Amino acid sequence: MKTRILILLTFLFIGCESDIDNQPQIQYSKDTAISKAVQKASPGVVGIYRDQEVVLRTWRGYRNLKPISSNGSGFIISDDGYILTNAHNIRDDLRPSFVTTDIKITVVIPGGESFDASIVGIDTVTDIALLKIEGENFKSCSLGDSDDIKVGQWAIALGNPKNLIQNAQYQPIASAGIISAVNADFNIDSRSGKLLDSSGQILGDVKLLDNMIQTDASLNPGNSGGPLLDANGDVIGINTFTKSDSENLGFAIPINFAKKIANELRLKGSIDRRISFGINATTYLYGQNRDQIGLFINTVDYNDSARNEELFRGDIIIAVEGYKVESFEQIKSVLIKLDLRAGDDIKITVLRENDLEVVGLTLGSV
Repeated sequence: MKTRILILLTFLFIGCESDIDNQPQIQYSKDTAISKAVQKASPGVVGIYRDQEVVLRTWRGYRNLKPISSNGSGFIISDDGYILTNAHNIRDDLRPSFVTTDIKITVVIPGGESFDASIVGIDTVTDIALLKIEGENFKSCSLGDSDDIKVGQWAIALGNPKNLIQNAQYQPIASAGIISAVNADFNIDSRSGKLLDSSGQILGDVKLLDNMIQTDASLNPGNSGGPLLDANGDVIGINTFTKSDSENLGFAIPINFAKKIANELRLKGSIDRRISFGINATTYLYGQNRDQIGLFINTVDYNDSARNEELFRGDIIIAVEGYKVESFEQIKSVLIKLDLRAGDDIKITVLRENDLEVVGLTLGSV
């Protein structure tokens, strides 16, 4: 009898010791690279709420419309309260007949505390906006290096999809996947080499959606403006849109480019893309069958702020930085695509006395 009791106690002791040994292993299995990344970045991820009154101007007078209310995501980039998000979370492209009141932006940080946010700057071309909330010692997200990402690495999206952040005790919602492509480009027609607008037509107003990061991490309405993280919990992109005709194809603006735009918005409040070429040119048909279109330079103003000494009257501009162009509007769209400003150098391909030449031009200020 004593022997049986001794054996039973021995088994119980071994079992308890085994349970104790398993606890660290179970805890370790829960603590993955993804969970660590989410834990690191979550304190800096915010919900963004917009409210705006809208009035329609008609020939009979003014008529109040249903107010605009929307929610999105953003993330704090400095401890003094600067926030990056998408421009479309803050401002819609409304018709001229709409009259809007001041936009009221509310930011909710993890834990539920809310702040009124001021708009530092909005750039609809790159779909980037910079906000500011008043306070100190905010927990911010660590910004990574989007030039160093690779296809196949982990990608984690954080944000406020479908306003679910309220249902999770004001903690950001996470989804995970991989980087499925880099340098995704949406504005070039591979057949013609010309720039396209967002509807696929040759030009118009170009939205700069180049060199995007593609991920299969799940993105839903409300994720826009939130961070895309790497496995270290550093921000590598701003989640911006999904392709509606596909499953699990989301796209993010690379953070290195977003930082450049944010710094300019912080300094100037807007992005000044006005430039001068110091030339006068008109659309011109050239080629043996006159079936090619270029820009014939009528005059060159060598006193302009642009440095254009390599251009001459009679040159036919056919490409800028390798992109085919047929109008000044297309030239300007190329410069938007490349995010160039006054003072930047570009290469122009011209037809000069039946020979193709590549010449330099320094863009001037207006």
